[in-house]
Amino acid sequence: MPRVRPLSRLEAQRSLANRLGSRIDRVRQIATRLGIRPYRVFLVWDKYSGDERGEGVDREAVRREILPTPRVVGLDSISITPFTGGMMQDGSITLELVSVSYTLEQLTGLAIPDPNEDHIPQPYAFFYEVYEDGRGESQPLRSKFRLAAVPQRFPGRVQWNVRLERISVDNARDGSSQYGDGGLCKQTSTLASMRSSSTLSSRVAIWLRAKGCSRPL
Repeated sequence: MPRVRPLSRLEAQRSLANRLGSRIDRVRQIATRLGIRPYRVFLVWDKYSGDERGEGVDREAVRREILPTPRVVGLDSISITPFTGGMMQDGSITLELVSVSYTLEQLTGLAIPDPNEDHIPQPYAFFYEVYEDGRGESQPLRSKFRLAAVPQRFPGRVQWNVRLERISVDNARDGSSQYGDGGLCKQTSTLASMRSSSTLSSRVAIWLRAKGCSRPL
């Protein structure tokens, strides 16, 4: 009988469950080839031209697609709420069957899954982007998400599960930013803080949250 003890780092890396990862990835690619994984998922890092996040112009710095294409569950649970600035989407989805070749740091935006990329440009914003693979529109609508919980590894299923929550504003269909000036968050927050109306401030807070701004009022 084996002695009861935890695995060393090297033993964990060489374990059967971990070594199966690359083979399982090739098996899961079959589902993509059959056309039953219609939603592509990307890890995206935007860099701001200002001194801190939310200041200046934001430009996409790094984009990496999660492969093999994961299963996206829960898009039909995203709610749509009208408000003064347009339509706000709210809710969460789950990415299933995410390859175990990714690390926790990569899935949380702290590292880039590319051996040729060892530096994340500062200041940056990290998010997930999900859109259909083009079987409908040639330039499908893009949806932004951020992490809603810490990703969980399931060794017995040889997969990660990643729960995401909806944020806005999405990039345009061609991938360009709809913010224009990334300082929009700061400018709007400053304007709201100059008003005495708590109702106005609360409405602006909702609007900023819909835009994906994390700067407090």
